[in-house]
Amino acid sequence: MKRIIVLIILGVLILPAACVKKPRRIVLGIALSATYHSGVELAIKEINSSGGVGGVPIELMGMDWKVVDEFNATDILKRAGQFSAEKDLIAVIGHSDSASTLSAASFYNQQGIPQIVTIATNPAITNIGDWTYRLCLSDAAQGPALAEYAVKDWSKKRIAIFYVNDDYGRGLAQLFEKHAVELGGKIIASVMFRNKLADDDKALIQAKLNGFKQNEPDLIVLFQRTAGAEWTLRAIRDAKLTSSILGGDSLGPLNFTQAQPSLMQGVRVSQFFLPLSGDAKAGAFLNNFRTSTGKDPDYGHAFGYDAAYLLRDAALYGGLSRDGVKSYLDKMIRDKTQGAGVAGAYTLGSDHDARRELYIVEAHDGAHRLLKTLKVD
Repeated sequence: MKRIIVLIILGVLILPAACVKKPRRIVLGIALSATYHSGVELAIKEINSSGGVGGVPIELMGMDWKVVDEFNATDILKRAGQFSAEKDLIAVIGHSDSASTLSAASFYNQQGIPQIVTIATNPAITNIGDWTYRLCLSDAAQGPALAEYAVKDWSKKRIAIFYVNDDYGRGLAQLFEKHAVELGGKIIASVMFRNKLADDDKALIQAKLNGFKQNEPDLIVLFQRTAGAEWTLRAIRDAKLTSSILGGDSLGPLNFTQAQPSLMQGVRVSQFFLPLSGDAKAGAFLNNFRTSTGKDPDYGHAFGYDAAYLLRDAALYGGLSRDGVKSYLDKMIRDKTQGAGVAGAYTLGSDHDARRELYIVEAHDGAHRLLKTLKVD
């Protein structure tokens, strides 16, 4: 009788473990602009072709969200709700811009959904919630680093700043300006305008540039989106100004330099992604991306790719659930584990922001030349 009782007890203990089944799939929510879908798609194709996560395939949700430029606030919350309702969804990658990220992050944190931010840089994202993690640098790091480079390394003292009136431009401009002045620089103009330039924005920029002709600044800094930057650069060239030009990370995508080689010639920009020739992982990513898309990747593609692999590891070693993913990411923070993606090595700080290198590159004949690698804490 004792033996029977022991066997029954063992059976009861073993039965739940035996009945636990792997899910038929796991889902990642993609809240990126359509431009950056291809980086995530490439990573998931590779992951699934090698067995997925312990035999469980990854599916992507949100790929029908074909936003190219600006996310609509109503759509953001609607999509976030759809992500939350999907029981197999374990994390969200995105959003692509700071305003959308700030709008959605509070919801993801309320619902307990891990969020991997790839390229939104506003400082307000730092510590926004326990479930939000960021792979790119915050502007709280980028702004002072660019000011340090401009004033100390590049010896620019008289500086004019042109910036877009949104969560990206305002924050980066303020942080750059503050540190540049602390280092002895002088801000001779600080010009704010809309994302999509209206006639009065263009008139304001043109008037400022015309005013520079008698006493040019040493440096013109552009914290703009590419459409506004293209117009401003053309106006600078047409005005025959010889001031040096520095752009923020929004001008970092190589395809912008390739599309506007004469406008971008000699412009220095902040760059998050600069694959080195000796990096086998980055080299394979470049080749595979070019083969699948016929284009060169930029930091948005690379960070989306890295986010997908990070979540693969989190699901594999933390568990196939939202809580499991969070536990893995939090362990990375506690253990100061170094991530090694195609966009370079990084660690996640206690504030959930990545610590990684920042590059200063110069546009030359449609390509980027590395000038300096900045160590950013």
